Amino acid sequence: MISEKNNNHISKNFSSISKKIFSFQEIGILIPFILLILMFYLINHAFLSAASVFSVLKVLAFYGIVGVGETLVILGGDIDISVGSVAGFGAVFSTFLMMKFSCFGLLNTSYEWVGVIGFMIITLVVCSLIGFLNAFLIVDMKMNAFIVTIATLWIVRGAVMVVTNGNPIYPLPSFFMDTIGTNAQIPITKIGNDVIGISLPFILFILIVAVFEILLRRSKWGRNIYATGSNREVAKIAGINTRKVRYMNFIILSMLASLSGMLVAAFTRQGYPPIGDGWEMIIIAGCAIGGISLAGGYGSMIGTLIGVFIMNFVTTGLVMVGINTFLQQTAQGIIILLAVYIDIFRRNRKVLS
Repeated sequence: MISEKNNNHISKNFSSISKKIFSFQEIGILIPFILLILMFYLINHAFLSAASVFSVLKVLAFYGIVGVGETLVILGGDIDISVGSVAGFGAVFSTFLMMKFSCFGLLNTSYEWVGVIGFMIITLVVCSLIGFLNAFLIVDMKMNAFIVTIATLWIVRGAVMVVTNGNPIYPLPSFFMDTIGTNAQIPITKIGNDVIGISLPFILFILIVAVFEILLRRSKWGRNIYATGSNREVAKIAGINTRKVRYMNFIILSMLASLSGMLVAAFTRQGYPPIGDGWEMIIIAGCAIGGISLAGGYGSMIGTLIGVFIMNFVTTGLVMVGINTFLQQTAQGIIILLAVYIDIFRRNRKVLS
């Protein structure tokens, strides 16, 4: 009898723990992600090779950093389609300034880093104004967020072409290309003459996710974002300055987009005008796959982290198993549709319950 009671007690505890684990939305996303990785690995073992994994981690970090900012905007009930163009502008504007003004006259000296960091900061400030403009038109002028940011996408992309005349900017300061770019990594292994490790963008991505996840969950500012996205009018009645919340979201997103663009320029060793082309769909898809409600007010940074992982690992997996390029785009489109359907299903179930 005692043994039977103990078994029942253990069974109940196990059931309770299981329910708590699976109540987290991220678990539902993580399980298919793990299954996809196993599937691609079984088809092609090179999928999980050190070279492949670390390469994917570096690339996904560029999207992920922007994805953090996009998550804030979406959680607040808005959307920004211009992020790819802002990333491209950040890349070419910063590198243009570095070379135009020779890093404040410190180019090719031991103090070259001062000019590089200085112009990166200036670029962050300039790009924050793009976010401010988007917020002004959407929040104060009451214009549609989708239309405004599509317009901004084209305006900023045009500015990129004006700055560069369509040509890449190179050579760049060695501190920017090496210390911030190719050499900025924690070495893990060596394949031939190449040292492979965890890149600076990926480290920054994880740190940014951690910081904003804590802020969303533990700070008044984070709670205000959720409230603003859930029901803006109710949030206003509750005394939340929804205008300030939305302005901050757009500004942070533009700054993170420009930072990501500059990191891409450092790793590719040039201010390349097409940087950021097509990013917006990949990033928004990553957010949707990660469980961020496109209606606002629901989701987490951990969800975005997993969503960005899924999008990039699926793309790499499709390439490595030899799927036709056009079919890859089809598969990505299907994934986005599934993510949106799951979001609608979850919201409807929430309303009915």
